[in-house]
Amino acid sequence: MIPSIVQKHPHDHLFYDGHDAVDKNHTYCPDEPAVLYFAIGMNIVKYWFWLKKYLFAAIICSIIGIASCTDDIYDDGTFTKFSIKKSLNPKLSQDIEFEIDHKNLTIEGVYLRWIESYYPSQLVVSFESPGLIVESGGVKIQNGKSAIDFDQPVQLTIILGDNSSRTYTVTLICPQINATLPILRIETDGPVRDKVNYVKARLEIVGNSINEGLWNFNREKIEIRLRGNSTFWLPKKPYRIKFPQKYSPLGLNHAKEKSWVLLANDCDKSLIRNAVAFQISRIMQSDAPYRQFTACTMFVDVYLNGRYEGNYHLTDQIQVAPGRVDVQSLTASDAGNASKISGGYLLELDGFADSEPLWFRTPRGMKITIKHPKDDDYAPEQATWIANYVTTTENALFAEDFKNPVTGWQKYINLDSWVDYCIINEMAGNPDAWWSTYMSKEWDIEYFVMGPVWDFDIAFNNDNRINNATSRLMIEAAHEPKIWINRFMRDETFKTAIKERWNEKKGELLGLTAYVDELALLLDMSQKANFKRWTITQQTLGHANPAPASYQEAIAQLKRYLQMRYNFLDNEFNKW
Repeated sequence: MIPSIVQKHPHDHLFYDGHDAVDKNHTYCPDEPAVLYFAIGMNIVKYWFWLKKYLFAAIICSIIGIASCTDDIYDDGTFTKFSIKKSLNPKLSQDIEFEIDHKNLTIEGVYLRWIESYYPSQLVVSFESPGLIVESGGVKIQNGKSAIDFDQPVQLTIILGDNSSRTYTVTLICPQINATLPILRIETDGPVRDKVNYVKARLEIVGNSINEGLWNFNREKIEIRLRGNSTFWLPKKPYRIKFPQKYSPLGLNHAKEKSWVLLANDCDKSLIRNAVAFQISRIMQSDAPYRQFTACTMFVDVYLNGRYEGNYHLTDQIQVAPGRVDVQSLTASDAGNASKISGGYLLELDGFADSEPLWFRTPRGMKITIKHPKDDDYAPEQATWIANYVTTTENALFAEDFKNPVTGWQKYINLDSWVDYCIINEMAGNPDAWWSTYMSKEWDIEYFVMGPVWDFDIAFNNDNRINNATSRLMIEAAHEPKIWINRFMRDETFKTAIKERWNEKKGELLGLTAYVDELALLLDMSQKANFKRWTITQQTLGHANPAPASYQEAIAQLKRYLQMRYNFLDNEFNKW
């Protein structure tokens, strides 16, 4: 604070009038003006230095009008520079310059390259802080000599010349050093350019508290390629990885398969929309009577060829396999086997089907991709059989007696799975609910089971083509094709089933906002690094909603949506 001109100086017990000592507590009478004025003048001179300094700072602040002027005052006699130099830490590829915030007493640096060291968190620091002592936990830190462990934020205390002190929190954002999530480190044999050609790569999986399903560079190479449709074109790329043998990474023991997916969530600035949708699916399927599967959620930090690529959602490849879509396998070798031709199918009602190698169109224009049997291991008669069976299903849906539970659509589509599928997508406000829909069929069972659910990065009110998805039913507002769902909505049995199922499960769905908080806490360090690599305020996908100003706002938006969506659906469904 600015010293007052009437403040006592430590050595000024007495004013001096030039002749006699006058006690400060002396009561001056009106006939003593000369002595009083002289004493005041001496104090003004004494504190003129302080007045000049702070008056100048105040004038500059008022002229420029910026808050950082306060920080400039703190700069005097504290840290002026903080860095980690490559010359003192040869494993680094470049110097790390830290930003100093004197107002909030924080010092932050970012390093997003892999450090080839057994102890990457131990780094020698350099700083400029003339005439001061810097301590960490009571230990003196020497400029250019002392190594600090950046595994956790570090408290550095500056001891000033007058023995006062100021403590700064120093943080290095570097997932390799202070990650709270597992790390996938991938070094490829060449560039990863497309969705077709796999590239060989070395893989290291660092568990960070997970001790099973790890991998190291000395094992066989994996393969990696790009994936996705609209997300394929975004700056932060999604990937598909393939192990040399069936494997369960990071303790994901529900499935042991070669293929796994790394979702980038580039246009979802909360990074967790898919995870929240999968949680809704798990809630809905927890007591489901049909064959069920929800893709898993494991968040990881990914390094590709020495560079940090960001936070990723490691999850299942949607495929026919035990622990995934668990129907019988069907291959070209099963051709001619009448007992097998009726099952082992995984289909996708797919707006992008005409870009796939194995697909067909129904008489009413629904484009459908055959996901299993695989397009490189199937018999033409199998593709013909399932295309004809879907046509039979569609004909039953549009028949005059389509509501008949024995001969109508319920003969071919499992009611319970379809109801749950619709509620999951309505709760998520998924605009692609009918554009992309999986369904599967087993041997000797007449009906399809709907699901699993997939692809929610533009759900939860993140699609600017949908005017406020919070208060619109996706049955009405989602993207075409809606010809099937419109027909289902004409069956009162279907609508009643949705209403009853909603009321059974809605209490459990109230816990979704707490789940969002849980994930946001889990991702806190990772999201900071992710949005140093990718700018949070940049939205590249043209039909996604504008990006939020911060990660905290992204999470707040998602929670507000869930609360409002719940209330809206509870009101709408109970009108039926």
